Amino acid sequence: MYVPGGKAAYPSSTLMTIIPAQVAGVERIVMTSPAGPDGKVNPGTLAAARIAGVDEIYKTGGAQAIAALAFGTESIPKVDKIVGPGNIFVALAKKAVFGYVSIDSIAGPSEILVLADETANPKYVAADLLSQAEHDELASAILITTSMELAEKVSAEIDKFLEVLDRREIIEKSLENYGYILVAEDMASAIDAVNEVASEHLEIQTKNPYETMTYVKNAGAIFLGEYSSEPLGDYFAGPNHVLPTNGTARFFSPLSVDDYIKKTSLISYSQDALQAVHKDIELFAKKEGLTAHANSIAVRFED
Repeated sequence: MYVPGGKAAYPSSTLMTIIPAQVAGVERIVMTSPAGPDGKVNPGTLAAARIAGVDEIYKTGGAQAIAALAFGTESIPKVDKIVGPGNIFVALAKKAVFGYVSIDSIAGPSEILVLADETANPKYVAADLLSQAEHDELASAILITTSMELAEKVSAEIDKFLEVLDRREIIEKSLENYGYILVAEDMASAIDAVNEVASEHLEIQTKNPYETMTYVKNAGAIFLGEYSSEPLGDYFAGPNHVLPTNGTARFFSPLSVDDYIKKTSLISYSQDALQAVHKDIELFAKKEGLTAHANSIAVRFED
């Protein structure tokens, strides 16, 4: 498990990655996390690791931690799978080592997309956008709305919040890099944009979010209604908060117990069962020009 620790501490991600592994019955659970300026891993992260049952902890972070896990070093034995979120360097490193080891998905930097109509509360929307922008200068916070009035009010609320939030410098850089307010002609166009972006977190704050949801195809996690803000999923709701980012929600799913399980096919035929189909198999093999394949079946039915 990779647990971030550079710009913030993540005991929550520690639990989110380790608990499904325990449920799946993983025999060796390794955690890496970078040290802070004091040379120590965050104590909250270590406490969460102790509670969840980590076997080994290594004080290292960034792309070098991913490389160490994938290939092994003198002090860090190689693993079979790497999971967990991280910054752009961690995400690209996981992508680079895929094939040498398995990975869960490309998870990070963080993203939020809010889909809203004129019924949404602009203060809530602004607060939710900033909840993800504070993660990283490369985090993404996007509002797609059908209401120009809401767009203008959300922009004003964001300016107010920036005056009082602690991580203002990170938030401002995040908004400058990947912060957008987009006004769509109608809800159908807005939903098309939502599916194209395929955001890590999607909040739906519309008059009927449950109906709107039925048209959404691509999102890591969907939060329905004005009282289902994204931090609820980070800490308490239950579904995993390690989610696909950078548009990969089109083909990746949230981290789950399934990520720690691999499957093997089992094939067993009796003589009678094989005899009923052996000519079909031989025909297939001959059509592909693979006569040794055909022979492997045919020899079992020679006179």
